[in-house]
Amino acid sequence: MDSLSQALLGASTFALVKNKHIGRSSFIIGAIAGTIPDLDVMVAPFFDEIEMLTIHRSYSHSILFAILGSLFFGYIAHRATQFRYKYKDWTLAFFLALFTHALLDWCTTYGTQLLCPFNDHLFSLNIIHVFEPIYTSILLIGVVLAFRKSRRFRNKDTIIKWTLSLSCIYLCWACVSKTIANEQFVKDINSRNIAYEKLLISPTPLNTFLWNGIIKTQNGYYFGSYSLFDSRKKIELFFLSSSNDLIPKIKQFKKGQIYLEYTQDFPLITMNNDTTRIYAVKFGPINYFGKPEFVYPLCINLKDEKEAHFTIEYSKELNGPVKNYHKLFKRIKGI
Repeated sequence: MDSLSQALLGASTFALVKNKHIGRSSFIIGAIAGTIPDLDVMVAPFFDEIEMLTIHRSYSHSILFAILGSLFFGYIAHRATQFRYKYKDWTLAFFLALFTHALLDWCTTYGTQLLCPFNDHLFSLNIIHVFEPIYTSILLIGVVLAFRKSRRFRNKDTIIKWTLSLSCIYLCWACVSKTIANEQFVKDINSRNIAYEKLLISPTPLNTFLWNGIIKTQNGYYFGSYSLFDSRKKIELFFLSSSNDLIPKIKQFKKGQIYLEYTQDFPLITMNNDTTRIYAVKFGPINYFGKPEFVYPLCINLKDEKEAHFTIEYSKELNGPVKNYHKLFKRIKGI
């Protein structure tokens, strides 16, 4: 999730526990604590961009880090305030700020290693996009209102509770919306007698009404989108073939293995001369009309043993996550 949302969530959860003790300072400390897990990007200079895919959202986003981090930061704050407040309150406040960061990332498509270092599985609910203005606005309005309230107002805690409740309700709505989209895709797939292995429903930017459907088959993928406001009788599907037979060869390379894990079993593999491109299609295409287009593939040469030549391709013509916002909003409206 974006840093602003994480900071606001950290501010809200931390203040839920500590506002009655330290007032406005709880929002500032909470905002800082809420962004601490993302400081793992500071080690980026020591790794290449492919290796960072396994490092970001791993150790610092785990349950273990939230526990150990809350004990450590709680003790520092306890001493800094000369033991005036209970250590367990500091610990709880920091734990909420740190762990809700990981939980919010869990709701996105990127995936979060919640059980790291014991298990490197990427957990992702795929219910909300990393760019979600409504969710962020709920937190922003609540934090601003609570922060501006004077100490003499007792309803500041009520504002915080309502803010967190509404943000959770919005995430629940996203689950409901996704379930509706999933049912529509399953119904459409069955009506066409498509033999498929997996179906992934992923969110689109800036809303919770339009959903991408990625249908994995033995030879490739069907891609389509469904809006809760759709006027279409059937979901328009596009098929792209994938050279899945190359997966065993790709796994022989460490960086190839890393990227395949990053795709969470949804790699679109294409061949062009000696160049093999692997797309993480779990994020969905960047366009919403016509043939699906994807960005940032891992480019490798299976004949080249030097993994240093394996790179992620960045195109000046195609940039994510949306190619044309006008068409995105058009598609959200069900056109």
